[in-house]
Amino acid sequence: MTDVADYIVGFYNSTRLHSKLGNLSPNAFERKSAIQHPIDVSEIT
Repeated sequence: MTDVADYIVGFYNSTRLHSKLGNLSPNAFERKSAIQHPIDVSEIT
């Protein structure tokens, strides 16, 4: 059971590619998102 949990946490959820993230791993997606500039939002509402 521990081996399965280690696999899910260590690889399946963080390393494998996810189609919803543009075929990036969650780790790569977060690194890419961190270096992008935020979207400017108009101050006029």
